[in-house]
Amino acid sequence: MKKDMSTHSTTRSTVRFVATAAAVLVVGATAGCGTSTPPAVVVTQTVAVPAVQTVTETVEATAPAPAPETADAVVDSSPAVPSKVTVPDGVGMNYQDAQDAWRAVGLHVAPANDATGANRIPVLDANWVVLSQDLKPGSKVAADSFITATIKKYTDG
Repeated sequence: MKKDMSTHSTTRSTVRFVATAAAVLVVGATAGCGTSTPPAVVVTQTVAVPAVQTVTETVEATAPAPAPETADAVVDSSPAVPSKVTVPDGVGMNYQDAQDAWRAVGLHVAPANDATGANRIPVLDANWVVLSQDLKPGSKVAADSFITATIKKYTDG
């Protein structure tokens, strides 16, 4: 009797698996259809369970096709960038604050030049002071322009 119960349990598990697979096939077959008429999908499955029975089931379903996306439905959510911006004055500021001010108006910050000529790379930008910048403060430039600063550490003297 114990053998019969385990076979019955296996049969139920197999039937559940096949039913789930059929549902996946129906959904997968209809996904991405760009037609205005929903396609009819027919899935036939046969499950052979050893020494018990064979189950055959035919499933027919019609799934609604998603509405096609039109150009009117597409909305660009990015904010409009003005074509010209006024360059903030970063000279005398710590390098981090200067970068924040430049980026806030839409400029791109290029790697800074070390004023000592040692080609050091600032690790903590707030420990460096801006000595000069290549875009003149107050000038009008394209919003996506690059700005480069010449900096030194506060401890350089």
